[in-house]
Amino acid sequence: MAIGEKNGWKSTEYRLKGESIEEIAARIEGYLRDIRTERTDILRIRFSLEEALLRWRDHFGEDARVRIGTGMRLGRPMITMELPGDNYDPLTSAENDLGAWADTLLNGIGLNPIYAYRRNTNIVQLRLKRQHMHPAAALGIAVIIGLLVGLIGDAVLPQDVQDRALSVFFEPIRSAFLRILNTAGGPIVFFSVLAAVCGVGNAAAMNRDGRRLILRFLLSVTLMTAAVTAITLVVFPQLSRGEGSGGIHSVLDFVMHIIPTDILSPLISGDSPQLILIALVLGHAFLTIGQQTGGVVALIEQLNTTGLLVADWVGRVTPFFVSILLILGIWNASLAPLLAIWQPVVFFCLLGGALFLVQFFLASWKVKIAPRRLARKMRASFEAALRTNSVNSAYGANEFCCERRLGIGRRLTRMGLPLGLLIYMPAGTVAALIVVFYEAAASGVGVTAFWIVMAALLTATLQAASPPVTGIGLLTYAVIFTQLGIPEEALTTAMVLDVLFGFAVTPLNQAMLQLELLLEADRTGELDRGVLER
Repeated sequence: MAIGEKNGWKSTEYRLKGESIEEIAARIEGYLRDIRTERTDILRIRFSLEEALLRWRDHFGEDARVRIGTGMRLGRPMITMELPGDNYDPLTSAENDLGAWADTLLNGIGLNPIYAYRRNTNIVQLRLKRQHMHPAAALGIAVIIGLLVGLIGDAVLPQDVQDRALSVFFEPIRSAFLRILNTAGGPIVFFSVLAAVCGVGNAAAMNRDGRRLILRFLLSVTLMTAAVTAITLVVFPQLSRGEGSGGIHSVLDFVMHIIPTDILSPLISGDSPQLILIALVLGHAFLTIGQQTGGVVALIEQLNTTGLLVADWVGRVTPFFVSILLILGIWNASLAPLLAIWQPVVFFCLLGGALFLVQFFLASWKVKIAPRRLARKMRASFEAALRTNSVNSAYGANEFCCERRLGIGRRLTRMGLPLGLLIYMPAGTVAALIVVFYEAAASGVGVTAFWIVMAALLTATLQAASPPVTGIGLLTYAVIFTQLGIPEEALTTAMVLDVLFGFAVTPLNQAMLQLELLLEADRTGELDRGVLER
């Protein structure tokens, strides 16, 4: 029985009978198709919501009434299921070794429903990611607009008109955007790291397997960071040897520098090492106290979600500022730095591709599968990530690839993919290190050994603590550049590089995560050889 439809929100009431549950599942699947959700994610979401309805039916009986809502809420597609009665969570599953933390993480990127009990009503809610134009198309349009406006304006408008437009309109917009980055970067990084510490700590406390998997991811990224740092220093020999950022000359200076004088100053100034230290200490304290801090941890997760939403907004408007930068570069003859970005792009393609191939052939050799067959099994999920440039859109394809193509056990897949989404960002770390060292070399920043250590530490830590949300990379660059003494003007080229690298970072991260899980499954005996060799 339809309740009504208002402003695109459709609400319908059903009884929990078998045929009604099928009808609800079909409606949800149709809605997901209408908003162009990936096929693998449609199946995953339909199954999880249908399973929740069946559990409600077993608990409340077939005569219970459930209200299903679909449509747009707060600018995002949403599905809700509401059932009056006593408190009963239908999403609790013994399969999920990471518990509520994994649900929160996956819900934050639109992959898992969450449960709430309000006003004597059980509520299951799934907030989906809003479908936007593909980043490649958005960037292409931004570049075309910027070049057309810049070149036509340079040919048609008198120089004094160009200068007036630059000073009155374009320069203020650019300055405002950079201020937003610097202002928002510190708090967002702080809550991202704090939420990551609480989440990963809870995951590590679950069982030995969770701890081992976390250590595997962290060790792999640490070794990769050290190798990439060494290679990058060779590739960019023009890095000047100077006093370095912050005047750090000794181990004692370094230690004293990262210990804040108070808790508010690092948030205001965006001092990354101090923010990370505070987040680590507070996160460890919350984990030690345990359940008594449940409300505080929930608040941290909400603040982190809010920060990631701001980061997403930054990412959405980045193409607009690419157009602004191109116009600025053409009119004030400062386009040279943008024209030279082919160097880090080529370097990233070579280095990122080489690291992936090393891991690919290592996995092929260790699990004894022909490289061609392994590539064929990973192809579909890799193409999904490459096509969408979105972790949430490709998640279902990755899950399907791990379980149905590679033979990785269901338990390890359900535990490893959420963890990998958060702390295993190998390609992202490589890209960020290249950007940081390239910008330092291009800006003539003097570096010391401690500057290099801090650059590698900040980059790897912030990559590991930042969920895969559009715009978070640019905000972390703002924080890192401030700390390392790289001028804010370098953020203009970093912005373009972040967009360009993003096309390859997402598929490479997901493919390398699959290979890590494949190696772990082989080591722990959770690899189904029949599926792998089929």
